Amino acid sequence: MNINKEEMKTGVYKVFKKAFFENYESIYIIDAETNAFKCYHESDSYSSLKLETEGDDFFRETEKAIKAIFYEDREYVKKKLSKELLLSGLENEKYYSFVYRLMINGKELYHKCRALKDEIDGRTVIAIGIRNIDEAFRTDKSQAEEIAAMQLKEKNHLEAIMASASGYMEANITKDRIIEISPEMFAKGIFHGVGSPPTEACTYTEFEKRIVETLIVENREEYIKISSREFLTECFEKGEKRASVPFSIKTTSGKLRPCRKVFYLYRDDSTQDILSFIVVYDLTEQQRKEKELKEMENALQLSRIHNFTSQMQPHFLYNTLSSIQEILLDDPEYASELIGDFTTHLRSCIRIMSNDSAISFRQELENIRAYVNIEKMRFGDKLKIVYDLETEDFSILPLSIQPLVENAIRHGIYEKGEEGGTVTVLTREDKNSIKIIVKDDGVGFDVDAFKKRIETGSVDSTGLKSLIFRIENMLHGTVDIMSEKNVGTTITITIRKEKNR
Repeated sequence: MNINKEEMKTGVYKVFKKAFFENYESIYIIDAETNAFKCYHESDSYSSLKLETEGDDFFRETEKAIKAIFYEDREYVKKKLSKELLLSGLENEKYYSFVYRLMINGKELYHKCRALKDEIDGRTVIAIGIRNIDEAFRTDKSQAEEIAAMQLKEKNHLEAIMASASGYMEANITKDRIIEISPEMFAKGIFHGVGSPPTEACTYTEFEKRIVETLIVENREEYIKISSREFLTECFEKGEKRASVPFSIKTTSGKLRPCRKVFYLYRDDSTQDILSFIVVYDLTEQQRKEKELKEMENALQLSRIHNFTSQMQPHFLYNTLSSIQEILLDDPEYASELIGDFTTHLRSCIRIMSNDSAISFRQELENIRAYVNIEKMRFGDKLKIVYDLETEDFSILPLSIQPLVENAIRHGIYEKGEEGGTVTVLTREDKNSIKIIVKDDGVGFDVDAFKKRIETGSVDSTGLKSLIFRIENMLHGTVDIMSEKNVGTTITITIRKEKNR
């Protein structure tokens, strides 16, 4: 620097007497015009970083020294220590400071960089002090809570990863060394046939070779390639922090067990070695669940088809159209209304073939009213319908309530003959659930006897079973049936609000 040592020393004392009242790990003075710098103080721990203590360009040296900074903070520090941002910050404020993490002796320690601008013998200089604030930072209540929350989050993430895993191990890919291996990998685990866990003398390469030779029976070549140190190193250097490979092993019973091995790659900032956290998953349970899901999807599709066909019974179509035809000549206006109702009902039946997703209750109610109007054409005043609706603001499956109304009319009220009866549709709402109730004062039936007839197959119950299946599996609801001979029947559907809105 152009300023001589004694002048600079005097100037340093002048600057730091004004601004820096605490102990610093390192103190730099930078010529704001030429960028030349000199370090006038360095603690023992800071000197272990072996950074340049003087030079022609402080900002160029900062680029070189970035490896001493915790990797997550490097881009942030490079930006904050750019000359443009530094001078801009000092124009607006007396002091310019920020917090970041330095890696010292393998530990990430919080440090604070603090800068100010001053004049020394007519020259503008920037004074920068680096202070270790790790203990104060971590013991500060708000910061401690933040750190605890971050640690809990990391712990939860790890537990989530391991919850479905069969085991894990950690390896130093650069040094070909196994750091840690979970006991679940052996005995009853995936690698039960490999023998005992590796000793400290066993390298990562040797252990992987043992696995290939004793266990893997499918996708061996791919496994060998992807689990190799060369491949994993290449992945990391290309910026790919994750690799995985599927494979199969043969169990003691001789059956194949599908598995997957996932490699999470990262760098040890203290040694710059490439490490890998390796998790092994047993896919047997996953495949079983996927099979169950596929079977359920097929069952739902069959349920939709059956629900459609049950609502489109030929005798209902023929009777309805024949009745409308008879009315057409005597009362064209009424016939026109019935055709509109019939179209509404027909549209609902056809729609369910392609889409069984939930609809608003109001849409289902529209179809119920249309269907009831058609039935009243046949029953006249013998059929009464009551709507007692506490709420209509919820979703329901299409053609889930209308079939219950249909059953109430055909098997409850119709069987009473000339006396007729009433069907009531109710909705009730409480804090946790919504109930849809369809009840009638029809002939009723013995519920227990009906269930036995279902079990023996002596009664066609596929329509009701289909409805219950859809409600339970698609809305996570329940269906309760109560009936008494010569009194009537009540069917209640209960849906939890959290699953509905």
